[in-house]
Amino acid sequence: MVKQQMKTMDNHHTKKIKRSSRADRISNLPSHIIDKILICLPIKEAVKTSVLSTKWRFNWRYLSKLVFDGTLIQTSGNPSTENRSITKPFFDMYKVLLLHRGSIFHFSLRIPTLNIYPEINQLMLYLSEKDVQEIMFKVFSCSTSVPSYLFSCVTLRSLDLSICKFKAPSAFQGFVKLISLRFEAVHFETDVFETFISKCPLLERLSIIGCDNTSSLHIDIPYLKFFHFMGRSSSICFRKTSQHLSTVIFDGYNAGPSTYEPTKLLECAPVIKHLHLGPGYVDWLLYGTMWRKLSLGCLRVVEVPRLCFGFTDTVSSVLYLIVSAPNLEKLDIGFLMSMDDIQPLAPELLKVEDLLDNALKKLRVVNLRLSHRKEVKSDLEFIKFILAESVVLEKMSIRPAFGTVAKILKQILRLQRSSKKAEILFLDP
Repeated sequence: MVKQQMKTMDNHHTKKIKRSSRADRISNLPSHIIDKILICLPIKEAVKTSVLSTKWRFNWRYLSKLVFDGTLIQTSGNPSTENRSITKPFFDMYKVLLLHRGSIFHFSLRIPTLNIYPEINQLMLYLSEKDVQEIMFKVFSCSTSVPSYLFSCVTLRSLDLSICKFKAPSAFQGFVKLISLRFEAVHFETDVFETFISKCPLLERLSIIGCDNTSSLHIDIPYLKFFHFMGRSSSICFRKTSQHLSTVIFDGYNAGPSTYEPTKLLECAPVIKHLHLGPGYVDWLLYGTMWRKLSLGCLRVVEVPRLCFGFTDTVSSVLYLIVSAPNLEKLDIGFLMSMDDIQPLAPELLKVEDLLDNALKKLRVVNLRLSHRKEVKSDLEFIKFILAESVVLEKMSIRPAFGTVAKILKQILRLQRSSKKAEILFLDP
């Protein structure tokens, strides 16, 4: 009887252990999975997991990605005070870094101001000794300079700087492993940018968004694959022919007539596959003089999010760009409403048979956003042109404006299509 009771108790204990084991499956996950779970938590919450169990006590100390933002870094008292003592939250950041034992792959610092935290420079020195590979730095103060010890992080492969003042030390030898570089609202001193770029020989991705003293750029980056520029520009050119540049994005507004023609720039990057032109840079196409001779054989995607049909010359330039790309596969265009006193697009503008021998023969996907004009004739003429010339078209997505759905729906469905597989999708206004 006693043996039976002991056996029953043992079975009960075994089942309890099994149930407990099943209930805590997460603790038995591989370390790289636990790392990914902790990375999704705010840093404070990730550290708190150390109290869950002995298994979790040290997991956070091996996080490969550390993000310090406003949830941890907060100033005590008036930020403008002359007292520059380190606040408790800042001490917390020190503790996290000093107790950290693993490699730090990614480090993000996004805080309201850096003026009262001069000690952050020492943290950058610490990171340089941890062989950090990615740094995101955003301090919300254009008067704050990037910490000088940032330039000691020679193992960097990705750097993202926002809202700060940029000046590299005179002894800086370069980021020889840097692949991705992004600047947003960064203030450069004159000529600093190009000097710095020349010391990043392996750079593949470059984004310049709303920065100072970058209106005139002469770029010599042999391995560049992705280039994104947003802002006003008077001169952008590639000093040497780039055999790797496949994606070019121009947003914002250029500064008017310039010394560089779009045709010359595209000739310097003959392998471009994806071209995005913001509203100001659509007008920039007008400065080209070689469209009929230019062949963009590698171009696969063209995006023109804001095209005004009221300006005939601009539409003509975009059309010549499209038909100069015989292998174009995707077209994304958004139509703007023109002023009442502007002459609407003439249908004969779309009759460019002399350029259509090989144009639009590989176009498969078209996305269109129609204007808010009451008169939709120009929009219909453009859609008619695309449907008639695109022999392998698979999908055309149309997002009409409010109040034009009923008017344009019936007319589009009546248009002839060269492609038997062409599907027309109407999206919500």
